[in-house]
Amino acid sequence: MIKGMREAKRTSDELLEARRFIIEEFAKYKKVGEIVADPQFVFKISELIRQLAQDQFALTDPSPLFVNRASAELGQTLEVEEVVNTMKAVRRHPGSHPLAFTPSKRKYPVTTAQYDLPFAIDLEKILRRQLSADVFVDHAAEALSRLYVETVLGAVEAAVSGNDHYGRAMTSSVGTAVDATTLDAALRRMGDINSDVFIAGRYWALFPITGFTGYSDVAAEEIRRTGMIGRYKGARLVVLRDDFNFYYNSGSIADDVIYLGGSEKGAWLHERDVSALDYQSIDPEKAWIKNGFRVDFGVTVLQPWKYHIINIT
Repeated sequence: MIKGMREAKRTSDELLEARRFIIEEFAKYKKVGEIVADPQFVFKISELIRQLAQDQFALTDPSPLFVNRASAELGQTLEVEEVVNTMKAVRRHPGSHPLAFTPSKRKYPVTTAQYDLPFAIDLEKILRRQLSADVFVDHAAEALSRLYVETVLGAVEAAVSGNDHYGRAMTSSVGTAVDATTLDAALRRMGDINSDVFIAGRYWALFPITGFTGYSDVAAEEIRRTGMIGRYKGARLVVLRDDFNFYYNSGSIADDVIYLGGSEKGAWLHERDVSALDYQSIDPEKAWIKNGFRVDFGVTVLQPWKYHIINIT
């Protein structure tokens, strides 16, 4: 289990059962007017779709691999506090008064942004069986994942540049495909400053590593649970799932970048619980249930040297 990963309130089997429940509940209605006249149903089904989308997102979100997570309630102030070790052993001379050291604190303000995920359930298409109501669970979960992945990886990539505090480069470039020499140099640097190192990226970018000396397979069950496909010289290989969206003709995770990190993460993902602002309404003329939920989060990278990025040009 990867430290800090999200925990869903439902298992995969429970998610499937709840999705069947959504379909069965809509099947009880034969007219749009019946749904409009039942506000309890509108609230119940809207809330369930939001909850299932959040649970499905929690089961697949890879962003906690890269960041520490912290949460706050609506209206609370967020900040990162770092305690700096100032202590140092000094030579003592008889009769002298030694220096006294005390820890120092640094505080960093955290900026978050609020996002809206609005969608409309077309009741005519549902009643005509042209659309299954549970599809909104998949689409909302995927939209949430794209938002978080783009934000987290974008923040890490923007911060990781130049050299670390030892003067070692935090990025590497390689042509066509990653090679053992480039990867070994990155692992050497990462293993010196971080623990339990991982190598993450799209399967396209990671595949050449499976042929390197020092690569070993892992059990299929672990692959299914964590996306891990093996180890290379002690480091975990983790596949980041392709999330290409054909409507927007883009994906959140590039296939020409490999990310290295470890259990000691140098970035913080701060989230505010704004579920109190979730909403739903009915538009009887358009025959829509307008629905949506909001998320509020921000990413702060304070220790970029705990990552390494390999760009495949």
